[in-house]
Amino acid sequence: MKRILIVLIFIFAVAFPITVYGADIRLVIDGQEIHNLSAPPVMVDERVMVPARDVFERVGGVVGWHGGHRQVSVFHGDDVLVMTVGLREARLNGESIMMQLAPIMVNDRTLIPLRFPAEAFGLCVDWCNETRTAIVNSQGDENGNESLLPPISEIPIIPLPPQNGYANGMPIITLPPSGGEPGDEIYVSDKEELPWEGAPNELPPPGVTVATPEYNPDLAIDVSTAPIQTIPHPETTITALQTPRETGTAAYVIVASLPITGVNYFLLPDNRLVVDIQNAVSLISGVHYVDASVPISGVRASQFSNTAPRVTRVVFDVVGPAEFSVSLSADRQVLTVAFSRNRITNIIAQSDAFSDSLLIQGDVLPSIRISTEGFPQFLTINIDNASMATAGGFVPGGVFASHFTTGQRADGTAYINVHVGENWPSFSIAHSTNSVAFVLHHGITGVRYDSTRRELLISRDFAMDINHVRHIDEYLRYRYTIVLPSSAEVLGRGELSVLDGYINSVNISRATDGNVLLTFNTARVLTFSVHENANYFVIRAHLPREVFPFIVVIDPGHGGACPGAIHNGIVEKDYVLALSHKVMQLLDADPFIRAYMTRHDDSTVANLRRAEIANGIGADLFVSVHVNAVPPHLLHVHGIETWYSVSQLEQANPNNVMNSRQLANIMQRHKIEQTGAHDRRLFVGNDFVVLRETEMPAVLLEVGFITNVYEAARMATAQYQWQLAQAIYNGIVEAFAAHPPRR
Repeated sequence: MKRILIVLIFIFAVAFPITVYGADIRLVIDGQEIHNLSAPPVMVDERVMVPARDVFERVGGVVGWHGGHRQVSVFHGDDVLVMTVGLREARLNGESIMMQLAPIMVNDRTLIPLRFPAEAFGLCVDWCNETRTAIVNSQGDENGNESLLPPISEIPIIPLPPQNGYANGMPIITLPPSGGEPGDEIYVSDKEELPWEGAPNELPPPGVTVATPEYNPDLAIDVSTAPIQTIPHPETTITALQTPRETGTAAYVIVASLPITGVNYFLLPDNRLVVDIQNAVSLISGVHYVDASVPISGVRASQFSNTAPRVTRVVFDVVGPAEFSVSLSADRQVLTVAFSRNRITNIIAQSDAFSDSLLIQGDVLPSIRISTEGFPQFLTINIDNASMATAGGFVPGGVFASHFTTGQRADGTAYINVHVGENWPSFSIAHSTNSVAFVLHHGITGVRYDSTRRELLISRDFAMDINHVRHIDEYLRYRYTIVLPSSAEVLGRGELSVLDGYINSVNISRATDGNVLLTFNTARVLTFSVHENANYFVIRAHLPREVFPFIVVIDPGHGGACPGAIHNGIVEKDYVLALSHKVMQLLDADPFIRAYMTRHDDSTVANLRRAEIANGIGADLFVSVHVNAVPPHLLHVHGIETWYSVSQLEQANPNNVMNSRQLANIMQRHKIEQTGAHDRRLFVGNDFVVLRETEMPAVLLEVGFITNVYEAARMATAQYQWQLAQAIYNGIVEAFAAHPPRR
């Protein structure tokens, strides 16, 4: 949202009285018109008000109502929005936000403004005045590539029948009820009621945010023995996040310099455990070490709110229905997030002429990793956060494995050694509810994976010129393909499971032209190199930071279901994509810079996902490209500006020697020098997710106002677009030269 527009909305909201219009508003969510709402949408001061649950539970959110405090809470992904009936002030992830309108009560139903919460959660909202239709798009089609918005001509205009609770076509507005005591119930869904003794605008306590859905039995289970009380203390500093390797237990320990005021935690439907530490400033940030002794696939920490009282957030990606507990020490300076271990109850070996299989059964689904450190004698199945029900032992083998041995490590990892000898077998993995099947089989020959070096070793049983091997990097899909000559057909076909935390599997197949495809399905963005020695062709996997001296992520704003601004024949999402591709042409020609994009086509990408892409790659710089727009009475406004986040200045990142303001200065100067456009200078955008959640210097570029007819005409020319692309490229080059990242 643009700065001028924000100011004007605020002025109009406070300067004019509220007017409520009748219930002729239609609602379309992801291409489907919604009927039988609990309360019809209404128009208040030209803004659509909707029943919260009817909208946000259709796009993957959860809505709660606290009658005692007249609050409605909307949970979507990692975001929590708390609104109070009659108050314009809301709380988004603990930070105070002023909405244009306050929630209202209509016939004992709570209506909230549609646009502000939806856009805060990364949804796209449109309004068709012709059909008086509010349109919400969340994720595009099933591939995330196109908007599900139906053509306006396909939305029929059908007069609505009279509604109960309406007098002369006008809704009956019910004043917010007064009173209410702590201990009133918050309704998380229509089926569940949970007590809450929170104060107004307080974030929900344990258990309130998401009830365990009946359709998902694999969510983690909270076994905490006592709630964490809130006790006022001065602001504390989070100084350390100790991993299980450091603590010697299946727990993460968060250490504070002073007593902690309070802790709120909640489990999201995708099994993310979110822990918010109140009144705390963090010295820890970014992605942290994931230990094999705990059932989590990722840990991230951040200074989630810089508005007093500040909030430090730690997010755990929990694997399966693991038990966890959250507790605070007696001195309130140590917060422990502990996980229980899985119990391996049975190991069953079977064999026939074609395969050997090992069925590993546990109380819950075992989480396994494959290690090849013991090859050629054996390879190892590591079972994270698990204990064997019986002591280590011997299991007979079959055709491919002579035998299996089992055991337990002190770090909480159970293991099974698969004794294969010097003949490397192909293997695959299959999962069921509480078991994993490990299968050794025919199908692939002459290929094995070395987990200690992240190398795929291919026996030199065929001729190949490695200089003619082709690489196809589909990093947004976590897929990397290497094309080998047709002579590699001797390798066979099939899938080789790896599961080492970097590569999930390697699929060997044949292309229509006869060449052989090695498709790496990865757990994170990787790049690959090919070399050869006396015995093998070697394909090695690298983290981008291990290979490239400079890494930048280019982010074309909007896309798919969110077109952005549309004026004077320019559609923002299309313009910034074309401009970004020009920037990429310049960057790809630079041998020292590796550039990635957050989208290559007209696809829908959530703002948080854009930041996650850059963070996962380990980028040194992040550049988001946008065009600007203003209301009709400000069409004379023109020029170029650059946005950055102040919070980035406060985060110590050992991999960077530059902050976002320094990057913004460089980028703004080059845009002005290259184009001669009006210099609107720098702006602070702490509320922009792509600036707030990125872990490297990040800027958002506004390259011109498409609402200004003269500037839009200039921006539409190819010559001007190349000037902008050259300016962005020059700025990136100068930033790297003046502030080279540390490796």
